[in-house]
Amino acid sequence: MLVSLVMPTLNRYDDIDLLMQSLQRQTYKNFELIVIDQNDNNKVEEIVGKYKDEIVVKYVKSDKIGLSYNRNIGIKIAKGQIIAFPDDDCVYEYDTLEKVIKFFEENADYRIYSCKTMDANKVDAFKKMHDGICEINSINVLDTITSITFFINFKKEEYTLFDEKLGVGGPFGSGEEIDYILDLLSKGYKGRYFGDDIIYHPAKKHSKSKEKYQRDFNYGRGFGALCKKQIVYRKDYKFLKVMTSKLIRNVGGLVLSSSKDYHSATIKGRINGFREYK
Repeated sequence: MLVSLVMPTLNRYDDIDLLMQSLQRQTYKNFELIVIDQNDNNKVEEIVGKYKDEIVVKYVKSDKIGLSYNRNIGIKIAKGQIIAFPDDDCVYEYDTLEKVIKFFEENADYRIYSCKTMDANKVDAFKKMHDGICEINSINVLDTITSITFFINFKKEEYTLFDEKLGVGGPFGSGEEIDYILDLLSKGYKGRYFGDDIIYHPAKKHSKSKEKYQRDFNYGRGFGALCKKQIVYRKDYKFLKVMTSKLIRNVGGLVLSSSKDYHSATIKGRINGFREYK
């Protein structure tokens, strides 16, 4: 099975080498890396070019910034039966692709594989995810999916595209990867999550600024838009529980947390996103 790894990149260079080295070490070799470069220089092309004799790399220059938009560019030229979306600063374990292939070979009725993400010290500093193994569903999807951890076995079906309204660079600044999986689940795709398998991602960097407040607001808009799609358009009323729990957590944070700006921006964004998404 050919695996297509679609990786948009912007304003990141040194970390790409770490990803490339982890791909170079993969025990499963039948994969292609599709790089969509949104930078206005040739640094990324030079970095990935160093690995062209060992890794199949398709390099595309994009003149438009946007995570979902550029993932869709990569999807349209992908050739693999299995597709995934590594970040330009993540790192695979040496047998990540081997585990994915083995899972799909042994579980023909499953179409989604996902695992945990942690930082290089194996700390849940990027996102706290579920421990153990479980089925992926609309209630636990936030705890079992990040954009870098899921792999989709499309078999002979057409690839699904991302909603370009969602994600960094779009009007609703997050939620695109969860929406992608929820769409597949609504079509009958089955998925399983493995909490003992890891894909590494650096910890989030926190700052206090007006820019951070706006970023938190935009991320909140993404979640609100996601909730509207799932509850109103896909009619998954169970997802109301997910939305309500997040809003309650924000309200509690406004009262009890020292990160009041984060909770204020996020709750405003979530309400705004739910109202405004069409």
